[in-house]
Amino acid sequence: MPEEIVLGYDVGGTKLGIGLVTADGKILGQARIENKDTYPEDVLPQLVTIAGKLVAEAGLTMKDVSGFGISAPGVADVAKGILTAPVNNKYWRNVPIQQYLQDNLGLPGCFENDANCGALAEGYFGAGRGVDDFIYLTMSTGVGAGIVTGGTLVRGVGLYGGEAGHIVIEANSGRKCSCGLSGCYEAYCGGRSIALYLQEKLKDQPGHKIVECAGGNVNDIDMVALEKAYRAGDALAQEIWAEMSLRNAQAMGLMINMLNPKRIILGTLAWAIGDIYTDPIKELLPRFAWKEMLADFELVNSELRRDIGTYAGAAAALYFLLKKPFKVS
Repeated sequence: MPEEIVLGYDVGGTKLGIGLVTADGKILGQARIENKDTYPEDVLPQLVTIAGKLVAEAGLTMKDVSGFGISAPGVADVAKGILTAPVNNKYWRNVPIQQYLQDNLGLPGCFENDANCGALAEGYFGAGRGVDDFIYLTMSTGVGAGIVTGGTLVRGVGLYGGEAGHIVIEANSGRKCSCGLSGCYEAYCGGRSIALYLQEKLKDQPGHKIVECAGGNVNDIDMVALEKAYRAGDALAQEIWAEMSLRNAQAMGLMINMLNPKRIILGTLAWAIGDIYTDPIKELLPRFAWKEMLADFELVNSELRRDIGTYAGAAAALYFLLKKPFKVS
């Protein structure tokens, strides 16, 4: 029987990725288009055109493609495949992207939260292969989670399962999260939240080392600037880094004690920064998780790294449309 082939779409705030992938993980074609402050009526037709081009360049027709998956950020109506109010694109409101692509590609489709799609991608092709129970954490602009237990993705009754970034880890916190709650895990460890916190804290300190590492503009402070200042030994950067590490360990400890996973797989920040990001978390985890839980536990980085976007939507298609099981132990 020929290998199944699927299309995957990864909707990001600045880029939108399209991949043509086989069920065993071979990338037959991929493309990216700009998606910063775009309008859906301009972009949606491109998604169809580019998909057709990728299929043709691979020597195939749409009849050879089994379906497509969409990996999308919140806020979204997952059940209906509608991008209701994605936080990174103010012009995309109540966009029925799944139905549009189904109608114009002539293929069945599915739609899922991007963190869940990341977990599926790692489960099929990355650091989750051969593992029955694992958690994938996005660790980027925000903190999202995809939870796999017994080889099954946890979705919940409202399809909101896995919002680990919005576990409240500090009840009386003044750190407001973009979700509307205060004291969320993401408020302490999400890249955007840390950047906004530092921008406010240093707005009247143009000579601070962290501002210097941001090119002299306080509004350009980001995780890259924080990392540079941390490596340079800046006291505030060291303080923020220590708090971030502690809160990461605290939140991950909650997940470990609750779900007893074999692995937690970390996305962008962890593999981009390296050991100085992950080592402090590993050292602190025994404060927050039982030794029995940690005995068989591994904290690892994503194997797919930058390619996870290419695989994410495709993995959703494999899981939801083709019902492909993970190759679990």
